[in-house]
Amino acid sequence: MLQINRLKITIRTAEQDFGFDHTFTKGLNFIASDDNTCGKSSVIEGIYYALGFEEIIGGKGEKVLTSVYKNSIEYNGKPFNTLESEVYLEVYNAVDIVTLHRTAKMENRDSRLVTVYYDRLESVEKGSVDYEDMYVHMPYSATREKGFHTFLERYLGLDLPYVNTYNDLESKLYLQLLFSSMFVEQKRGWADIVSGMPNLGIKEAKQRTIEYILNLDTIENGKKKIDLTDEKNQIERAWNDVVEAVGVDGRSAQCNVSNLPNSPRILKENVSAKVSIFYVNGQDINIHLSDLKDELGRLSALKPRVIDNFDELQIELQETEKQIDLIANAIYEARIKLNLEDASIKSLRENLDTIKIDIANNKDAARLRKLGSDIGSEIMNGICPVCNQTIADTLLPLANDFHVMSIDENIKHLVAQKEMFEFALEGHSETKEELKNSISQLESTLFTLRRLALSLRSDLYAVDEEQSEAIVYKKLEITNKIQHLEKFQDIVDGALTKLIELSDRWKKYLDEKERLPKEKFTLKDKEKLNSFEDNFKKDLKEYGYKSVSNINDISISRDTYLPVINNFDMKFDSSASDNIRAIWAFTMALLQTSNAHGGNHPGILIFDEPDQHSIIISNMEAFFKSIMNVQREKQVIIGITIKDRDTRTAIKNLGKGNYNMIRINEKAFVPIIKEMSNSDKSEDSPT
Repeated sequence: MLQINRLKITIRTAEQDFGFDHTFTKGLNFIASDDNTCGKSSVIEGIYYALGFEEIIGGKGEKVLTSVYKNSIEYNGKPFNTLESEVYLEVYNAVDIVTLHRTAKMENRDSRLVTVYYDRLESVEKGSVDYEDMYVHMPYSATREKGFHTFLERYLGLDLPYVNTYNDLESKLYLQLLFSSMFVEQKRGWADIVSGMPNLGIKEAKQRTIEYILNLDTIENGKKKIDLTDEKNQIERAWNDVVEAVGVDGRSAQCNVSNLPNSPRILKENVSAKVSIFYVNGQDINIHLSDLKDELGRLSALKPRVIDNFDELQIELQETEKQIDLIANAIYEARIKLNLEDASIKSLRENLDTIKIDIANNKDAARLRKLGSDIGSEIMNGICPVCNQTIADTLLPLANDFHVMSIDENIKHLVAQKEMFEFALEGHSETKEELKNSISQLESTLFTLRRLALSLRSDLYAVDEEQSEAIVYKKLEITNKIQHLEKFQDIVDGALTKLIELSDRWKKYLDEKERLPKEKFTLKDKEKLNSFEDNFKKDLKEYGYKSVSNINDISISRDTYLPVINNFDMKFDSSASDNIRAIWAFTMALLQTSNAHGGNHPGILIFDEPDQHSIIISNMEAFFKSIMNVQREKQVIIGITIKDRDTRTAIKNLGKGNYNMIRINEKAFVPIIKEMSNSDKSEDSPT
């Protein structure tokens, strides 16, 4: 929920300060004047600007505001050069009241700086109010903690979804898009339905906005479909990697694997029993291993005899075994060091993550200071900009002077720490790679020495001099083959374990995919869209729409969510005045439907000069009454010219106490004195 309580705009000139300072109420509010050039639109622009929504007007920053904020203001026929201008906006979200402050023109304060005071404007004027500086219309304004629209989204209790961009990426559904369907400004807003929506790179922005306001399941279902597609692709890639790895290892082991599923599927518990491994000669691997072990046993059973050079071979075997022990110990120690390096690398990465967060926070603080925030003075007073805690000095001798680092110095210090940790991380990573290479080389040497020791033992107990060497190498060959085949069996078992895990993920994927609605819209979505369509047509009828003889020829497109007549854009069959009625009806129907079906509408509307193209006054009165009849809390602000008696009568017929009238006599911005004259304060009646 968003409700505007008070708007205060100040324009400072060399001769005189001018301002607008009025309160708003829930329900219907009019900002009214007898003439269309009194500054009503400038006042409404102040609301947009304070909220960071000036893109609805046509761009970012103060450049899109009227000249009164930037150049000069005219009063009683005399121009005054604008030296400074600023806006205070007190808002309410049904729980807390905060005051937003943003300048349009002020030396040493950037217009992208927004100050949020956590209290009423009245308290801000008295001083001693907690506040926080934030930035808007800069990178991360909608995602980082110091981004103003991050705060505003959270303050309004919204949870904006991530949607697709034209770059096939994902981005937040920005607040500016959401409120462009609720704020109809005078220049562009009456051209078409939601014509003030800025282009922020979001694909099908109008559809996504309407889906969110009505809280349709299509956004969530669309996100689920994207997530499920990603999950499917991940499973298929992982499955393919496992199967390909088995194929590579199988060729190395001269084996073939049968019944190994090549693509994702739901595997049964006995899948291992169905998978078979065959040696290249077509023999089952278990039978082939059994034959090899029998042959090895036969060779090992031959009775050895002592040969002539037994002593020399015995000494060489002893030396070889010593080398084996030394290298085995070296591998053990290297693995301990490797584990220590892993622990150091993990710790360094955690510290780096913390430092990166600190750098981001301090850079945000520096950014705010450059925009004109006084956060720098807090640091000089010993207050941390990140945690708002006092910077303690108790660890230093009280007699010694010490220097508290500024934000820039803090950033430099943190960056230096980051570089130091990155350097250390790089060093430890290099050491880790060296240890891994060393272990690999040692293991290779160990393998060679063990083969040598095995050969020496075989030669020590050879059957006879002619057969000894052949038997040894044959035994080695058989032993290696057995080890290779058994290792491949382990590889296949490990692959099956991975495939079973992937199968469980695949089963979950299929289940979630099956649970997705078969149609684009769920039953609840259809109910909401039908209600939206009914509300729209009902409002059109009440507002006097006459461009079609049968109002039932009008419908809400289920593709674009915009009104159509016989599947063609409604605008092409509507008169200029009926196009205005359609904008009224569409904007109101969004609010009505959201309120009735638990949507995400913040409950606020702004219409700047809705009396376009000489609308019949009875239709205007019906429009006003439909606003009053909206159920639940809402606030509607209307900027309107009431120079003719009919308009004044239409407002008066709403009944005293049913609306709040802010009457502008000659100019919206009047000279600021100690107390404004009663004629420029809120009135109960336009007459």
